[in-house]
Amino acid sequence: KMHFRTLAAPGPQWGGEFWARLHRQQRQVRSNASSSSGASTSGRGSYFDRVKGWQGPWKAALTSATLSATGDLLAQFAMGQVNKKEGKTPAAYDPYRTLRMFGFGLCLYGPIQYYWYNLLEWLMPVKNSVNFLTKVTANQLLLAPVTLSTVFSWNLGWTGQAEAIPAKLRNDLLPTMQNGWKFWIPAASLNFYAVPIEYQVLYMSACGVLWTAYLSYASSTRISAAPEPAPAAAAADNKGGKKGKKDK
Repeated sequence: KMHFRTLAAPGPQWGGEFWARLHRQQRQVRSNASSSSGASTSGRGSYFDRVKGWQGPWKAALTSATLSATGDLLAQFAMGQVNKKEGKTPAAYDPYRTLRMFGFGLCLYGPIQYYWYNLLEWLMPVKNSVNFLTKVTANQLLLAPVTLSTVFSWNLGWTGQAEAIPAKLRNDLLPTMQNGWKFWIPAASLNFYAVPIEYQVLYMSACGVLWTAYLSYASSTRISAAPEPAPAAAAADNKGGKKGKKDK
């Protein structure tokens, strides 16, 4: 009977050990959660440690170069088909244009993407709505103008038209950026939301085949002319000039 009471109603010593063990387990769970959260923030290490070495940027450069050249081939082929449908003589294939786009991807676009996406991931490792929107916004407002300015300058410089770079940027940069927003915001959203960091350069470069085709076309076309004054405004200016002459 006494033995039954001992099993049915454990004494204070047994109960104290039980609650102490439960408290230690709860504290361990909280500690693991805290360390897991801290690993993605304060414990993430240095950005320079993250991107050190040559294999990462070299792989990104080769990937981007190959896909940039593919995009140019697609652009030249598409323009040839359009000219045929319009009854025009298609332009001959320009291998130097493809080579320029290959060099752009190898020397600039691939490495820039590699360091850029790693920086964003290092600064905002947690996947939430705020970081997601911040990455997409930064991608379009910071990376896009750098990329477009670079590709315009690259192609004009290699074709001996460096003096035309300021006019090209002034007239074509903003319209090209606006077209890029229509294409890249959905693509970048999927990139930051669903694609792991180690595949982001490959994914964006694959999407960039179509975009590079457009870039190759945009950077190889004639510089957009500055808008002329409206006829009404021009007529008013002429009348004002004639009136001034009569007053004299």
